[in-house]
Amino acid sequence: MFLQKKSILLLLSILALLACKNEPKLPETAPSVPVDTVKMVNVPREGASTYIITEGVVNWSGAHTLKKDGHQGTIMVEGGTLLVNQGQLLSGTVTLDMNSIAVTDIKDPGERRDLESHLKDSDFFEVNKYPKAEFVIEEVLPGKAENFNWVLDGHLTMKGKKAPITIPVMIQFEGDMLQAKSPAFPINRTQWGVNFRSGILGTTRDKMIDDTVPLMLQVTAKKQQ
Repeated sequence: MFLQKKSILLLLSILALLACKNEPKLPETAPSVPVDTVKMVNVPREGASTYIITEGVVNWSGAHTLKKDGHQGTIMVEGGTLLVNQGQLLSGTVTLDMNSIAVTDIKDPGERRDLESHLKDSDFFEVNKYPKAEFVIEEVLPGKAENFNWVLDGHLTMKGKKAPITIPVMIQFEGDMLQAKSPAFPINRTQWGVNFRSGILGTTRDKMIDDTVPLMLQVTAKKQQ
């Protein structure tokens, strides 16, 4: 099991470095993930507290494969719950409002609306049919790095498809509040059927959009009384 967890973290390290290379415009990036994690402490679920997510956002970035120019934007976190005991996150869910997808790097209002509409249609996220996405945390692994102290292992359901995902995250507690913020981490959009101008469709390289999409997650949660 320990070797399996080391393999997961090593894979995350490689993918994170690729995301950084493909998208330099993100405000922060994940470093190489240390394989030598801190010792796991088994915390019981009995007596755990529920934290309600009060706000959050996902920052995304997309780029053309050859030109490496692209766009940045946000998706708002609608809500969710986190289970915590003895200062350690055990599990949880994070729900995203896909209707809220926005482009933040285009100043012209008309051009920005056109791209946002395209992202919401069937070429991309088909938000009329799939208005929500959900990340379910199944395992929490400790890590020691400058900008994350835990690694969240679980699955993301989007466009009716479920696929595994791993997120490095810095979790901090202050009173009854929990703050969680990730450095950039990569997903492959084709795992959820977001295939527009993807390499898997045989798109010519001059028109291809990277399958790898760097994301950053940030949430605030309050302990349920």
